[in-house]
Parts: sequence; structure tokens; C-alpha cells
Amino acid sequence: MAKATAKMGVVRLGLLVLVLVLVPPLLVVGCSGAKSTTTTTEAVTTTTSEAPVTSTSTTEAETTTTAKPGEAAVSHQENESRFTYAGTWKNISATTASGASFAVADAAGCSVTVRFSGIGMTWIAKTSPAYGQAKVTVDGGTAKTVDLYSASTVWKKKVWDSGALEAGAHTVVISWTGVKSDGATGTNIDVDAIVVAGVLTGLVQQDNAGLAYIGTWKKTTAASTSQGSFVYCDDADASVTLSFSGTELVWIARTGPSYGQAKVTVDGGEGSTVDLYSVATKSQVKVWDSGMLEMGSHTIMVERLGTKNADSKGTSINVDAFDVTGSLK
Repeated sequence: MAKATAKMGVVRLGLLVLVLVLVPPLLVVGCSGAKSTTTTTEAVTTTTSEAPVTSTSTTEAETTTTAKPGEAAVSHQENESRFTYAGTWKNISATTASGASFAVADAAGCSVTVRFSGIGMTWIAKTSPAYGQAKVTVDGGTAKTVDLYSASTVWKKKVWDSGALEAGAHTVVISWTGVKSDGATGTNIDVDAIVVAGVLTGLVQQDNAGLAYIGTWKKTTAASTSQGSFVYCDDADASVTLSFSGTELVWIARTGPSYGQAKVTVDGGEGSTVDLYSVATKSQVKVWDSGMLEMGSHTIMVERLGTKNADSKGTSINVDAFDVTGSLK
């Protein structure tokens, strides 16, 4: 019996030793698997989060990528119809310029105004030994001086950047000063292109090629209207259609005692009636506003209805201009 008991003890001891030998490797394998999963997760997180941080080499790239939908940076040439030039500007052809041309001014009262809805703007210009200084204001704020002088001619230079602006409507004015650096031989300023992070806003005149008229529209001069003229029509099928890519459109017209009513539709939807009658003649009246539309392509149609206010003497409709937040197609 004693021998059997001793033998049982030896067997139990052998089993215990075997368990102690086998268990640690199993625990090590388990820990190793946990570490492997953690390491993989950390590697992915680090790679994806740090990549954007290191992409800071150019301001232009950051402006484009941080723009909201519809606010990607877009370059507009100096002859863009929605830029408002004051004074005498000369348009000069040059293959080295953006779009093969640029505008130059060298007289008191010369300025260019750019209106846009977005988050920033960059002014592209030619610098030269014969160029002087300009001042730039944003939303009527403090003017900043920009010197267009350089010892040798430089094309397509980014001479001014607004930096990041609050998303919304902004007005930038570039003005001639007549001031120059000591080494400059002239006081010229110029505009080669304007880059906007957003969409331009501005008046599209009634004679713009992007407007499709039906009927016989007559052009009439009037100093009180936008750029001194407007068109009107009293034909039964009179209409005007325009397509644009953007977010809003405002119809600007004259109202008066002889005007009738029109129907305005957006993207073929239900029309709105607009009455152009008023007791006294008024110019540059915002008679209809689309309101804020989803960013994208839209088509606006203005149609003569042939109806009128009871006090009106006529049923004609007219177009002075359209204020478009976006670009005509």
C-alpha cells in the first residue's frame, strides 16, 4: 500500500510539473496577440491623422482644400464682366499673362471692385520697374498697401491675399494711389487675374450674351438705370431665360405706371407672379429674388403674362440687370 501511495504522489508531482511547464508559453502567446492588435491600430491612426498636418507647403493648396462646397478656388480673368472698373483702364494683350491679357491703370480715380460670396481672394498681377503702389480694402476696412514694383518684370505674381475670411459676402476694392517706391520709374497698377475661394457676385447686364430673349425687346437709355440702359417688351410671347451655376439670382428692373406683370420660374418649378407697376417710375428695383438655392446649376425664366394691376396703363415687362451669385453658363 505504501508503495502504491508513493507511486501516486510521483504521478501527481509529474502532472503538476507538466502543467507549470506548458501554461507560461500559452500566457505569452495571448499577450503577444493583444500587442499585435494594438500596434496595428496605432499605426493606422497615426498615418491618417498626421498627413494633413504636414501638407502646409502652400497657402493656395490649403485655401482650396478648406473651402466649403461651392467655394473651391476659381481663377477669373481681368475682363470678367462682374468686376466693376472705375476710371480709365487699358486692356493689353500679352502671351505671358494669365489668359493672354491684363488690365493697366495709371490715373486718379482708377479702381476695380470685386464682390463675392466665399472665404478668400487672391490678386494676381504683373510686377515691373515701372509699376507703383495700390491700396486694397476688404469690406470697407483698413486699406493695405501693395507694391507692384520689382527690379525686373514678373508675370502672374500673387501680390495680395485676403487670408481666411468668414464665409459670406465680401467686397474687395483695389485702387490706384499714384505712389511708388524709390526705385520705380512709374506708378502703374494692373490686374491679371483674380482667384476667388467661393463664387463671384455681380450684375449681369441686360445685353449679356448669356441671356436668351424671345420676342422683340427694345433697348432704351436712361441714366438712372444700371449702366444707363434697359430693355422692355410687350409681345405676347415675351420671355428671357438664363442659366447659371451658383446659389442666388436677383432680377433688377424698372417699375412704373405703364408696366404689367410677369411670371418667374426656377428650374421649371411653380411660377411666382411679379408686378412691375408703381405709381411713380423707379429704377434699379430688386423686383424678385430667388432666395438661397442649393449650390449647382439653375435656370431662371421670366415670362410676360399680359396681365396688369388695375391702375396700370400697360402690360410690358423689362430687364435692367440680374444680380447673380455664381457664374453664367
